[in-house]
Amino acid sequence: MVPFQGYGRLTRSTSLALLASLVILVAEWLGWLEPNVMKAVRTGCQIYVLLRVMRARISPAYLLLWGPLAWLLPIGTALLFFLFGGRKHSSLADAKKEVNRVAWRPSEEPDFGGNRFKLLGDRHGRDTLEELRRQIKGAKRRISLSTYALANDAVGREVVSLLTARAKEGIEVRLLVDAIGSFGIPLRLCRPLRRAGGKVARFNPALPMQGKGSANWRNHRKIAVFDGTFAVIGGQNLGLLYMGDKPSPRRFRDCSFLIEGPTAAAIERVFIADWCQATDETPMSFATLLRERSPHVGDARVEVISSGPDCEEDPLWETYVKLFSNCKRSITVVTPYFVPDRTLFTLLVTAANAGRHVKIMVPRRSDHRLLDLARRWHLRTLREAGAEIFFFKPDVLHAKLVIVDDEQLVIGSANLDMRSLFLNYEIGAVVRDPAAVAEVGMLIAGWETESTRFTEDLYRRTRTWTGRSIEAIAKVISPLL
Repeated sequence: MVPFQGYGRLTRSTSLALLASLVILVAEWLGWLEPNVMKAVRTGCQIYVLLRVMRARISPAYLLLWGPLAWLLPIGTALLFFLFGGRKHSSLADAKKEVNRVAWRPSEEPDFGGNRFKLLGDRHGRDTLEELRRQIKGAKRRISLSTYALANDAVGREVVSLLTARAKEGIEVRLLVDAIGSFGIPLRLCRPLRRAGGKVARFNPALPMQGKGSANWRNHRKIAVFDGTFAVIGGQNLGLLYMGDKPSPRRFRDCSFLIEGPTAAAIERVFIADWCQATDETPMSFATLLRERSPHVGDARVEVISSGPDCEEDPLWETYVKLFSNCKRSITVVTPYFVPDRTLFTLLVTAANAGRHVKIMVPRRSDHRLLDLARRWHLRTLREAGAEIFFFKPDVLHAKLVIVDDEQLVIGSANLDMRSLFLNYEIGAVVRDPAAVAEVGMLIAGWETESTRFTEDLYRRTRTWTGRSIEAIAKVISPLL
């Protein structure tokens, strides 16, 4: 197999940068370089970090995180930022364009209409697990599955076992897991799948000599596509923490969605782009698959949004900007982590001040305490502007949903925080179907009965000097969490 050179350049550049930085650090320590040369090197490193931070456009707090480090330790900080900072890479964007060039003729455009859409919103994730079982067992040609976290528990082992059985039957099986979210799992758990002929890949390993781009860029997408016709996306990873046959007091409250129709093929194209990045396979080897078109089977329009370092812009963020700016009546946001950037936050505050019904639902306590602290100022300010704030109490609320004017629904893997909006590989979809929007609205209304409102007592506790200091620190480091 010939490696895809569009991704190979990133690995080589990372290795060279690491080697050059180590040589400079050793030379400085041994005193081999002239003081003026070292001063020029340090200044160049400081300028590099500051320019990259400003181009990132994440938040002013991002500069507060990297600026002092660049001033005190310029060479080490430049290397650290090269390995873990930044947001985009032109080679990734070019490689993704190559996938699209293979998939689409010049005169063609993606077809997002004619889908069937089904909510998988059982309290314990049973219906998502049952749908995955049904689809894996029923696939006739291929299975493409991507997840951030694959757990070595009953659910993870069952999914791998089902995939292994289908691979033995000759079905084309590809499993892509994030190297950090599923750290160490694939090597042990997926060995039988590999032996059966299935393919398993780890996305962006954290070791600099292996990764492509920043080690801080994680693939947070949850994608399962079957024969290019059925797709499951949402916020649920593969593990007992997210789904199971039996109730569990530790299970996250979440949901996924089954999509049948042309959009499923579009989701599979996102998977193939990720697979090519992880494996260096060329998109031309998937030409037949990429050019498949699924027939219309329903009335729902589901427009796929792929966002991440392999996009020149920020499609998901731009979608939210457009939706919030054009809001006429209401905005409902359900997210486990609420740390939006300045633009989106200003649009939400403006909508609330203008009398729009803005509703934010977050877990009372998520699984990331620092992000809970970082969200306080945002929630307090929105409450003062007239927004409704709900804290979901029974479990960790892990769903990611946005409804605007009861007409447009955004689903997918992205949280409304700066990591999802600007750093992670995420997948989302804008759903325009009255029945689907109404069904998800009812799900959220049910969650409201299990929630409490932002109370004045809680409001006062977050206004203490200590509380605000902790908030400020949490806001500075939140883009890295």
